[in-house]
Amino acid sequence: MERVMKSTLDRIHMEINERFFRLNEMDLKFGFLLNVEELCYGHNTDVLLGNCKNLGDFYSRDFNGLELHDEILDCRMLLSSRLPEKIKTPEQLLQFIVSYGDESVFPNLRIALQILLTIATPIASCERSFSKLKLILSYLRASTGQKRLCDLALLSIEKAVTEKN
Repeated sequence: MERVMKSTLDRIHMEINERFFRLNEMDLKFGFLLNVEELCYGHNTDVLLGNCKNLGDFYSRDFNGLELHDEILDCRMLLSSRLPEKIKTPEQLLQFIVSYGDESVFPNLRIALQILLTIATPIASCERSFSKLKLILSYLRASTGQKRLCDLALLSIEKAVTEKN
């Protein structure tokens, strides 16, 4: 039982570390787009330009970082003159851009927001572990002891690693 608990805690620790690493990566790339108040109503354009260049370099096939910066500045002017209430979320900003015109209006900003809102951080392995354990439990419940059940669960969870060996 102690071996199973230690391996489970190790796995949980690895999953949490990976989750925080992935979320930190997302924040470094897209953090400035998530802070919509600063993005649409802020005044610091130097930091915004650096963030846009970094994101544009990473997604160079999808949009241009310098054009993204110019579009954000244009969008700021448009928002200050058109809407009495403030936009607070990336979803609201994307809805505003879509409702304002066709795909030629702020194309880089639109693509950047769409990537931000649809990108998935790979954090499903923890949930996969529990679903695999449930399948094994229901299938082998009557004939399997606890030790063998834990070993089968570990093999099933780490299927990619076991297939390599």
